[in-house]
Amino acid sequence: MNRSARSPRQTLSALSLVLLCAAGITCHGSPQEKARPPFSAAEDVVKLDPAAPGPMRFATTEAAAGEPLPLPPVTARVSTVESLTAPSFAPLAGRVVTVNVRLGDRVAEGDRLIEVRTADLPTLQHERRAAELAIKTRKAVVERIEKLVEARAASQNELTVAQSELDEARLAAQAAAEKIRSLSIKTAGATSYWVLANRAGTVVQLDATPGKQVGPDGDKPIATVADLGDVLVLADVAQRDASALTPGRTAEIRFPDGAEAGISGTIESVSDVVDPERQTVPVRVRVKNDRKLLRPNAFVSVLFKPPGDAQVVGVPASAIVSDGARSVVFVETTPGTFQRRPVEVGRQSKERAEVLSGVRPGERVVSSGALLLLNALDVEG
Repeated sequence: MNRSARSPRQTLSALSLVLLCAAGITCHGSPQEKARPPFSAAEDVVKLDPAAPGPMRFATTEAAAGEPLPLPPVTARVSTVESLTAPSFAPLAGRVVTVNVRLGDRVAEGDRLIEVRTADLPTLQHERRAAELAIKTRKAVVERIEKLVEARAASQNELTVAQSELDEARLAAQAAAEKIRSLSIKTAGATSYWVLANRAGTVVQLDATPGKQVGPDGDKPIATVADLGDVLVLADVAQRDASALTPGRTAEIRFPDGAEAGISGTIESVSDVVDPERQTVPVRVRVKNDRKLLRPNAFVSVLFKPPGDAQVVGVPASAIVSDGARSVVFVETTPGTFQRRPVEVGRQSKERAEVLSGVRPGERVVSSGALLLLNALDVEG
């Protein structure tokens, strides 16, 4: 005997009849006679018949405006503030002789960090000494020509030329001295120099070991000192959540082990560009770090709190069901009459969901049994 296959919709409708029968809404009468269900369903409205025996009652809850649900915690990394960070480079090529600090040491501005031996330093010092010696020589020449001019044994033009050469020697000596001074180093004998700390703070990066070749062509500093009184917490936020964040809002920094209470910070910036690899939006949070609990390169969690004046309509999470391509709720318009409403859902938790459109505060939504009402529409549809 040939039997036609049931479509998924027919199967769902049959299941709906069974569910409604079990609920006492339909299936009255003899097994041979199809009973008329004590409800009516037209388009998006289901209306129960209160006179039917054993009517189904649906629990409803009032939709209420309240604070938005917080964003889920985001894993972030602690970094230094650029304006409070000072790198130190090796300005002359050479080899590291001594490393005077370790990672995490606190130093003062001008402290000696790393000693480097180089062949370039004698050349610079020679240039400076040669320029200083040239000054003495040119000065003696000027003094001699001045006397000859007084004795009318030399012309005024010769004196002018000699004075110009003296000025050039002085400029050369000044340039040689400035060249060494601009290196921000402390010489240590004829062939060595010390790389100095450019500010007071903590050594947060160190890339020097005895014997290592260093120089101005290196791609990163050999040491970096930062003030850790303020730090940055760098978070990568999902694109759908980044639109709710604005500079100035409060964020709570939490430690993975939960040993310390959360620390408050302020959103400094929300990037206008999406990270091409992570497909997230970089967010910078500035945090006061007086107790030095936040250490650079550590991982923490960031909880972005909603603004105090923000309001959004909330309903029980169980009130939202899907009829395929969209999310819907059932609103009780009058006692026993339920209207299907498509809604735009925001963030959701286990108990609560944000409804961005489709439901107004004060309306009552079905919080238990919404799926049965959806099935009732399918049966009649």
